[in-house]
Amino acid sequence: MDDYLYTFILVDDEPEIREGIRDSIPWKELGFSFAGACADGYAALELAERIQPDAVLTDINMPFLDGLSFTDRLLAVAPGAKVLIISGYDDFEYARKALQLQVYDYIVKPVTPGELRAILEKLRAALDKDREERLNMNHIKEQLAQSIPLLRERFLSRLVEGKLEDEEIRERIRYFGLPLPAENTAYQCLILDFVRRRGGEDFDIDLLALRNMLETSLKAGGAAAGISTDLLFRDRDDRLTLLLRGGDGVRLYREGLRIAEGLCRDLGAMGFKETVIGVGEAAPDTAGIPRSYNTAADALSAAALRGKSGVTAYRELVGKTGVNREEEAASRWDQRIYSALKAGDSEHAGLSIREMVRSFRDAPFTLESYHRKITLVLAALIRFCADLEIPEAAVFPPPSNPFADIAALENLEEVESRLTGFLERITRYAETRQDNFAQVKVREALDYLESHYADPGLSLRSLCKKLDISMSYFSAVLKKYHDRTFVEELTVIRLNRAMELLRTTDMLTYEIAEKIGYRDAHYFSLSFRKYTGMTTTEYRNSLRGGARNRNPDVPAT
Repeated sequence: MDDYLYTFILVDDEPEIREGIRDSIPWKELGFSFAGACADGYAALELAERIQPDAVLTDINMPFLDGLSFTDRLLAVAPGAKVLIISGYDDFEYARKALQLQVYDYIVKPVTPGELRAILEKLRAALDKDREERLNMNHIKEQLAQSIPLLRERFLSRLVEGKLEDEEIRERIRYFGLPLPAENTAYQCLILDFVRRRGGEDFDIDLLALRNMLETSLKAGGAAAGISTDLLFRDRDDRLTLLLRGGDGVRLYREGLRIAEGLCRDLGAMGFKETVIGVGEAAPDTAGIPRSYNTAADALSAAALRGKSGVTAYRELVGKTGVNREEEAASRWDQRIYSALKAGDSEHAGLSIREMVRSFRDAPFTLESYHRKITLVLAALIRFCADLEIPEAAVFPPPSNPFADIAALENLEEVESRLTGFLERITRYAETRQDNFAQVKVREALDYLESHYADPGLSLRSLCKKLDISMSYFSAVLKKYHDRTFVEELTVIRLNRAMELLRTTDMLTYEIAEKIGYRDAHYFSLSFRKYTGMTTTEYRNSLRGGARNRNPDVPAT
């Protein structure tokens, strides 16, 4: 054994297992360089694509991406890696699938450090043997020939993404023998995906079945003379991309749309009714392929937002003449929603949200304008919260990031529901605080009236000035929470005090009127009779035994 160390990656969602394996194995002694421990398959795929590991040990039961699905994808980005799968299931079906994926070993838990060390020693021997074979040039060429389809697919994926220089493009086109002339040929991308994806192995099965059906449909249906349909590949987002080529841009676009509609019809008849096809713009040469791909991807994303299957063309998405600037200015949804909230009209704010979502569903738009408008509306809601000093946590519960969360939503129904939910939380919080404020002010006002009712100059204006609130606001909340007007409440307090004085003192009517804040004794007498149904004399007599009691209007002698 020489000093060469093979890179090793560990994938397990349980930290104690990752740390236990990492710390219990003498990696260098066994000929390995421990390159990293990942908590899930997606992180491991990213690491593997970057460092191209020699060996990977993965748990089979993990969230997001199980061990078998991870292994399938791993072999696409790091085809030379040897995979060890560790599982708590002694299940033949799992082992069979692992064998189909050409997994190096299938280990059933529990496994001791000694057993794992023995497995790694065996793996090291196998890697040494593979390394010796790789040094054999003939064998290297043979392996390269076997890898050509995968390398070709990865090249096409990078080509449509615009990640290659012109010289590299020309060299790779020659190397793979691709029919991609740089001049006198137009190009167009069609991207196919599912409106609703299934997960894990089910998605991979769906994608493979879809690809087989597409290839069959393309061969059976054929294409217009001069239009080639043989470049079908899987992009980095696991979508099938068809690169059409031939003729001029106008003709190719027309034929591309026809081909997309035919494919959609055939796939629907075969059971794939949830398939959506994004149709990009035609490009005059290879330099324009990335734009065709990006416009097809935008069309696909917009269709997903609308929850629609079938064919969606980019130029139909944005409108042939682009977005009208006057309409764009008139549809400043963020300003409309913010203004409605400032005016206390949450109903109109909610209506604006619904109208905005409906405009995305029914009218042309670009993904850039969609994301911009949604972001501005969210910013308007946050701005209103700041204006009213509403804690953001009351509307956007931590640790969520509302901008990231809403950008990740996959359809317009979810977008409308999320924004409406934010609006409802803001409205509830504001109404609760307004109710609390109003009730406090009503209580303060009643307390003030109880202690200052004898002031003949007491008025609605002077009371509101004392409470620092407007007369119209106070009149409304007093009626709402106490069911009386200011005059009614003050009259009740004063007359109840008058009744008390008639019961407990021998004060005359004009003295009582002055005592409780009336400037006019006659007006007091009229108010008292209206309130009690009796004159002051009748009221005092009813309490003290009738005519034996003196008249409160006549001074004692």
